[in-house]
Amino acid sequence: MRERTRELFLLITGDALCFGAALWLTLTIRYTALPTEALLSAHFGPFAILTGVWIFVFYVAGLYDKHTVLLKNALASRIVNTQVANIIIAAILFLIIPFGIAPKTNLVIFLVISILLITFWRLVVFNYFAPKGAQKAILIADGPEAVELVDEINNNDRYNYSIVRVIDETTAQKTERFIEKLTGFIQHEGVGIVIANPRSEHMERVLPQLVELSFARFEFTFLDFYRIYEDVFDRVPLSALHYDWFVTHVSQSKSILYDVTKRALDIVGALILLIPCAIIFPFVILAIRFEDGGVIFYRTERIGQYNRPVHIFKFRTKTGTDSGAAALSSTLHDTRIGMFLRKTRIDELPQLLNVLRGDLSFVGPRPEMPALAEVYAREIPYYSARHFIKPGLSGWAQISNFDAPRGGVDVPKTKTKLSYDLFYLRHRSIMLDIQIAIKTLATLVMRTGT
Repeated sequence: MRERTRELFLLITGDALCFGAALWLTLTIRYTALPTEALLSAHFGPFAILTGVWIFVFYVAGLYDKHTVLLKNALASRIVNTQVANIIIAAILFLIIPFGIAPKTNLVIFLVISILLITFWRLVVFNYFAPKGAQKAILIADGPEAVELVDEINNNDRYNYSIVRVIDETTAQKTERFIEKLTGFIQHEGVGIVIANPRSEHMERVLPQLVELSFARFEFTFLDFYRIYEDVFDRVPLSALHYDWFVTHVSQSKSILYDVTKRALDIVGALILLIPCAIIFPFVILAIRFEDGGVIFYRTERIGQYNRPVHIFKFRTKTGTDSGAAALSSTLHDTRIGMFLRKTRIDELPQLLNVLRGDLSFVGPRPEMPALAEVYAREIPYYSARHFIKPGLSGWAQISNFDAPRGGVDVPKTKTKLSYDLFYLRHRSIMLDIQIAIKTLATLVMRTGT
């Protein structure tokens, strides 16, 4: 959490300074002299608005997300795509709306310089602010989640520690005088952090000694493997799921205030969005009817809160329905207008009626088909926990840039999806709902996501 706060502060501060420097350089280049206080004052207001809008666009585009290895690998292309969008926004703000900045040459120069400065800051300078002198850490865990954590931490300079030794729990359990050998290694290698699962059978036996040593000698800090994993990846490690996890972290209601506010926002939001839908829907109906003369809407069954079946409404986009055996075999085919409706997500607008009825919320785990949910409930432990809360039009999994299952049964990908759904189940709040809603709008604009 400390790394995240520090990283976010540096990114926002650096971006704002780049925009400020870009304005100063723009005026210097344009007028071939250092800008006067009056000149800076005349340009400050409009360009401050532009800076605020751009920083918001950066947030929507994910440029303030955690700098995981996945994001850092895609950072250059994401900056380019975002800056293209920012140029269009700037043109609308300054060329259509009369901000009073003349000549418009200043805007062009500012755009070029700010893009160069932001790119250099994000790809080059920011790396020098990575934590130096990282502590050494030991990880006592096994399984694919342990491997995933080691790869992320050791290949990303955003963390102030690196894992120098991984000890699987089986080896730890079979090793005689394990605590003695472990503390010897800690002293010899200068290890400052021990990461382990305190709820494993072996660690429950040796943990009292280990914690006592950390208190008595102050040589190392003990960290919970599952908590570190969740902080790093923003999803719950499925190996952490036991009955005690649900008792500790999940309640039927976060709070009365949260539940009432969320429902009120659903109702108000759905009513507002149905106003432009009244204009869009007739054109969609005519297009579907004109293409093949088939039915306009279809009602399909999904699994709702508490595993109760709900029927949601969509515009028909395929040659048949999506229930029963078809859901497992993916034999349906998009119509031509259906492909457009699905790509633009217009086909899902009738679900606003489900939001009004209370079947769905704007934010929550996406509702699953009964045929698929039945398979996943058999194959994935605790899968049905995602039905503990009301499903939504979009959710934490949908904005988290993972490779989602697309048609048919896909157990491995659905396990990953479940880990995101459970993260939302544990951390759900109005602020998180707003974050998901904003990121969903960005997904719709860029025609990406699941």
